[in-house]
Amino acid sequence: MQYSTHLLRHLRYTIGRNIHAQRSEQKLPLRKLAKLTGVSEQLLDHYELGKNEIGLDELLKIACALELEIEELISAY
Repeated sequence: MQYSTHLLRHLRYTIGRNIHAQRSEQKLPLRKLAKLTGVSEQLLDHYELGKNEIGLDELLKIACALELEIEELISAY
């Protein structure tokens, strides 16, 4: 199945927005999330801004660090 560029861009934005919102709600600095996940601060920042596609491995690491289910990061509330 092939997805439109628009849909993928929207998904990147949604995931990034959710990561940022959850991180902010937990008062978790980007530096601390980077340390917990092994993902660089710069890459996490790009994920939050929707600039980079996020792989399943990174998404799982972030969800675990934030003590969330992956579904909570990919859903558009």
